Formats: sequence, C-alpha cells, structure tokens
Amino acid sequence: MWLAIVLLAIASPAFAHEDHNKLGAGPGPTAEEQAAESRAPAADMANMHENMADAHEEAMEHHEEAADANRTFGQRLVSWLGRLHSVIVHFPIAMFTGALLVELYGLWRRNREFERAAQVMLLVGVLGAVAAAFLGWFAGGFYLTDRNPVLMVHRWLGTAIAVFGFVLLYMAGMSRRAPERPRTVYWVLLALMTIAIAIQGFLGGTFMHGGINHLAF
Repeated sequence: MWLAIVLLAIASPAFAHEDHNKLGAGPGPTAEEQAAESRAPAADMANMHENMADAHEEAMEHHEEAADANRTFGQRLVSWLGRLHSVIVHFPIAMFTGALLVELYGLWRRNREFERAAQVMLLVGVLGAVAAAFLGWFAGGFYLTDRNPVLMVHRWLGTAIAVFGFVLLYMAGMSRRAPERPRTVYWVLLALMTIAIAIQGFLGGTFMHGGINHLAF
C-alpha cells in the first residue's frame, strides 16, 4: 500500500483535479492563485475588486461546468472513488468506538466473552479504515504534502489509523491466545485510537460543514 501511494504521488499531476485545488491539496499554490496574487489591486480599489471577484466567480462556474463535461473516464473514476470516502468512513468510526465500549463493558462485568465481540468489531474497523484511507487519497489527490495544514494532518492521520489498526488487531488476537497476560497496554492504545478517530472525524467535518469552527455552539 505504501509503495502504491509513493508511486501515485510521483504521478500526481496526472490525477490533478479542480476539487483537489479547492481543498488546498498539493505542496504549493495553484497557477490561478499565483496569478491572482500578482494581479491583486490596491486596497483603495475595493469596489473594483468586488466586481472582479463576482465576474471571476461566474467565470469559474462556467469553467467548472466545461471541465466536468470534458473530463476523461480516468478523471471521472478518480472523482467517483474520492466521493466514496465519505461513505466508508462511518464504518471505522463506529467499529473502533464500539470495540472500546464493548471492552469496557466486559471489563466492568468481568466477563472475557465480550473480548471476542470486540475483536470482530476491530476486524471490521480495520477493513473499513484501510478502505477509507485508500479512497481518501483519491479524494484529496496523491500528494505527500499539502498547503492546507488541516488536509495535511487529515491525510496522514487517516493513513496512520489504517496502519495502526492492524497492530491493535494483532494485540487483540494475542490477548485471546494468552488470557493470563495483562491487557492494560492494549486498552490504553485502543482508547488512544478512539481519540484519534474522533480528531480525524472533526478534521474531515471541516471540509463538509464549513471550516474549522463547524462544531461551534
């Protein structure tokens, strides 16, 4: 998976799309942003700037419509796979959180039979996390760095969650094979994974619900 990500990152210009530019994906500003900065008017020409912004927005809408109509099959496929990311992310969120709650309930009841249910939930959560991370690379573009720091953290935290999920799944299996061994480290790491998923969900919500303050009361 890591080799595929590196290879796709090298070939990222072939997968570039306007949606990725809007997210702030990639290591630097786009050509449009650089041109806009070089043409920035003086502060005392606010009215003219506002009119230009309206005209630019209208032109961009027409440009996006034309771009959508002229996209190749590969570009449409990449865009479609990226949109599936928001569907799959619910599985790891629910499964990892549920596994922690089931583990805590079994600990409270002093019944180790709940460990098997938690292990199954971890398995589903790991599969969902891998799928979500894979599709997330299509959604954000195949870049190793991003000029948008929120996207940068979201990209690599999601990848780390997918990788670390296998560690937790391995620890859960070893715990069932050796029930006499303490499970404190496993519980702590599972709790940290749940916190990481909560942070990841918050960061993902910034792209869907209007920015970093989307949970403001």
